[in-house]
Amino acid sequence: MQYKRSTLLACLLLLCTTLAWGQELEITETPAYKPKNRHGDISYSAGVGLSTYYGDLKANSIDIWGKPSIQLGALYRFNNHLHFRTELIWYRISGADSLNDEDTRIYGRNLSFRSDNIELNAVALYELYNRYSQNRPLLIPYGFIGLGLTTVSPEAFYEGKWYDLRPLMTEGEAYSPLTLVIPFGVGVSYVLDDQWDISFEYGYRYAFTDYLDDASGSYVGVENIEDPIRRALSDRRPEKGLAPAPAGFEDRGNGKSNDWYLITGLKVRYTPPLSNKNPSFR
Repeated sequence: MQYKRSTLLACLLLLCTTLAWGQELEITETPAYKPKNRHGDISYSAGVGLSTYYGDLKANSIDIWGKPSIQLGALYRFNNHLHFRTELIWYRISGADSLNDEDTRIYGRNLSFRSDNIELNAVALYELYNRYSQNRPLLIPYGFIGLGLTTVSPEAFYEGKWYDLRPLMTEGEAYSPLTLVIPFGVGVSYVLDDQWDISFEYGYRYAFTDYLDDASGSYVGVENIEDPIRRALSDRRPEKGLAPAPAGFEDRGNGKSNDWYLITGLKVRYTPPLSNKNPSFR
């Protein structure tokens, strides 16, 4: 999608600009601030935010359809600007053809899903300013990019009950319950003191699968399915009064592009104070 490509290019450009600017700041920073850099510190974070999905069941990338997420993380301070962070995130995403405008091509398809997933990631994070510098600004922008792993567990609601879609093989294709993702994005931190700061983050995930929503390829044809639940969830057009799609009809999903999701976060980060046994700064 053009929107996704534009967002990706904008984020990458901002990351490159952040790196270049940070190098200039590194050169101009006065030695008086160096003793307080605390390289090697480990910080801990917790946050909440919204998550949203971009895939075959969403015709308009501007629509949010926000769902909750919870984030726990640890960050290693490598130098004044470059840090390494790992996070464990629970997030929910969902989508439905019925949430799109009635005049869209996918509205009558009538597919829907929700998915409660766990993501584990590791990213390189670059802060534009040294948070321990006396001349730091009020807000510190940063960018990040890395690699992660997420579960894939779409469900669909049918006749009062939620059904796991992956075991049903609604398109006759098996797909993995896990997939790699590339997390990247930007954020801004507000430093309260040497131990505490608050940040807001906006991060996309490119998934190496098109099955976050259980829709990617063609219909298998209800005449070829014996199980009544699998038959009903493979083709939900009849619920809209439409005839079942023929086997091989390639309108169930778009296998030419993988799914994405977005996670925002309002986070609190804590850096333990230096030990009294070793009062010298690192």
